[in-house]
Amino acid sequence: MSVTLEARIPGRTAEPRQKRALATRANVLAAVEAIVAAEGAEAVTTTRIAEETGVAVGTIYRYFADRDAMLLETYDATVARIITVCHGAFETLPPDVDRNEAARGLLAVYLDAAEAIPAHPGLLAAMRRLRPVESAATGAEDRIVTEIIAPFLARFAPLAAIEPVRLRLMSTVIGTLVDLYLVMPDTTDRERVRSEIEAHVLFMLDRAAAAR
Repeated sequence: MSVTLEARIPGRTAEPRQKRALATRANVLAAVEAIVAAEGAEAVTTTRIAEETGVAVGTIYRYFADRDAMLLETYDATVARIITVCHGAFETLPPDVDRNEAARGLLAVYLDAAEAIPAHPGLLAAMRRLRPVESAATGAEDRIVTEIIAPFLARFAPLAAIEPVRLRLMSTVIGTLVDLYLVMPDTTDRERVRSEIEAHVLFMLDRAAAAR
């Protein structure tokens, strides 16, 4: 590994604000996603990204501290797209929809949206290696809590929606099972895990709805 190109440059990274800078950052994230989808996270290096995008290595380091930061931000970007799809599904739920039916449907939307992103399993595996559980609340996982789980509970189990510990517990349990599902290569095992995820979601939802 080239020390000059791969070593982390000291100091804070810049937050892009201008359209050109935002476009550059988006191109870098797109390149990372494409490489992970085709070759795996191990193939991502700043040198490779510079070659793929035409962006100078020094410019890349202005926005990303290192390759790990690129992988984490690319993962967060894929989760943001999944959340957007889930938002749309949640907002179109009929007013009189059954709670369990809504939960099953939203879970299916999430899993299908994640599976539609080829790089997501590889980025997910990289994220779990790079982001400790105790810091997960600062990343995409926090958005899953605040933008999917909490709004769902606010509609179907209002008392549970104001309990931070319950929200975090549900996010951790469901997130762990979903992660396992998404990284499993065997189709038969995946279907079994998908069924188990649904069962756990409905169980926790029943518990949340009974909260006093």
